[in-house]
Amino acid sequence: MKIVFFGDSITESNRNLSDPSDLGAGFVKIAAGKLRLLYPDAEIEILNRGVGGDRTAELLQRVEKDVLDEHPNVVVLAIGVNDVWHRFVVPEREVSLEQFTGNYNRLVEIIKGTGAKLLLLQPFVLNMEDKPRLRPYLHRFNEAISEIAAREQLTLIPLDEIFTGLTQDIKPEQFSVDGVHPTHRGCRYIADLVIKELKKYL
Repeated sequence: MKIVFFGDSITESNRNLSDPSDLGAGFVKIAAGKLRLLYPDAEIEILNRGVGGDRTAELLQRVEKDVLDEHPNVVVLAIGVNDVWHRFVVPEREVSLEQFTGNYNRLVEIIKGTGAKLLLLQPFVLNMEDKPRLRPYLHRFNEAISEIAAREQLTLIPLDEIFTGLTQDIKPEQFSVDGVHPTHRGCRYIADLVIKELKKYL
């Protein structure tokens, strides 16, 4: 079983980009460790193909090399927050809802076309620092992802909804350092949610 985690900095989590086997320090590494403990006799290969700052457009540019060429059995796709964030920090890289939906649709189409199982992670923001300004845009992008997941009959882990609920009673600083990047506790939470779904394929 080969599993490719494909996404942005939340997936990357400080991995060594020059070392294809490095899993980083975030939820991918935690998930890999737990899966090996749960299934000690299974041959499970985990690849982290997250790159910080990437949007859906960048994933389309590298999907062949980082996903298709690896011939994975399962792909965990986590992308979207930079498609929102860049409109505030790099206006010339602003992504419209139509562009995002088209890119995400294309990613799903390409990955599904390989026969790999595809698991979608909803992008999220927590109510910290200046991140609430992302909320209206993220909400629309997440609606598009939900529609794609429903149409393609894909499993979607609604991280934004889950973290929004959790932070009603727990300070968001417990789960994120800046409203976007997860803390170790946040990473453990994401890893457990992912493992629950991956167990269906193991």
